[in-house]
Amino acid sequence: MEKVRFGFIGAGLIARIALYPALRNSLFGEIYAVAAKDADRARVLSPTGKIYTNYQDLLDDPKVEAVYISLPNSLHIPWSIKAMQAGKHVLCEKPIAMNAQELKEAIKVSESTGKLLMEASWNRWHPRTVRIKQLVDSGVIGQITKINASATHYQINDINKIRTTKELGGGSLYDLGPYSAVAPLWITDFAPVKDIATEVVWHPNQVDETLKINYTVGNAQASILTSINIPNTDILIITGTEGKIYTNKNDAFFSCKQPSSLTIEGKNGIMVEEFKACDPYQLMADSFAKKIRGEQTWTLSLNESVKFAELFDELFKKMETYEKGI
Repeated sequence: MEKVRFGFIGAGLIARIALYPALRNSLFGEIYAVAAKDADRARVLSPTGKIYTNYQDLLDDPKVEAVYISLPNSLHIPWSIKAMQAGKHVLCEKPIAMNAQELKEAIKVSESTGKLLMEASWNRWHPRTVRIKQLVDSGVIGQITKINASATHYQINDINKIRTTKELGGGSLYDLGPYSAVAPLWITDFAPVKDIATEVVWHPNQVDETLKINYTVGNAQASILTSINIPNTDILIITGTEGKIYTNKNDAFFSCKQPSSLTIEGKNGIMVEEFKACDPYQLMADSFAKKIRGEQTWTLSLNESVKFAELFDELFKKMETYEKGI
């Protein structure tokens, strides 16, 4: 198939270390254009076509078929909508939206324009993540009773301070929640959520620096940790009535280009499955490009993204209650 011509809006760290190598190695997509306020940063991504210092100019380029958006979180939906209105498909960094309502508005634009809109939750394409869901669905560990998930990194001293700027969508929930906080949802096929409780450590800039979350999803108790001020703890443990499944090597959600493994303690004893190094960013980008070309492939549905956003909405309400001591 002809490669899909991508335009990048934003040339920051994630674009450079993740989607740039993913598309550089792809058989299905290429970086045709890059728009960044700094032309030199755009040039680093080696587009085959144009470099722009104005985002709208990229959207006006008729050769750009799809747009990858890696701007600060608060700008995701505004530029996703502009891109779709300009006739481009959109692959947007997570979290795709600041709340469920603005995501629903973007979905209306996707439906009216016929353009694909997808959240770039790359971990969902990792073969180990796919296998986890297969194992849970097989019943090998019985009925799920507990899910523990943790995604933390020490990121307080980022030079650009995006992660600690409230107006830009900073905080640990927006940054790391799309991995750990939502994992119990897709693991349990989006069973009903209730009994949400949070404990928050607030950064001086009024964003959540560390967040502990507990909620019930279906018949399981979910215990979650996100933090931008704790060294890497990257854990997923799924406990059932007849065993448990857990990731190893402290790499539950951020395994990329490194071998990984999965331990299953079930009815038939303990088994460890090994997974070769892969680039799930490339698997995601390839899937998105194939979908644009009309091929049958799995893509993350907007319905799932809405469920994630709705959970975040409820979590933010609980965080406000916690802050006020109600």
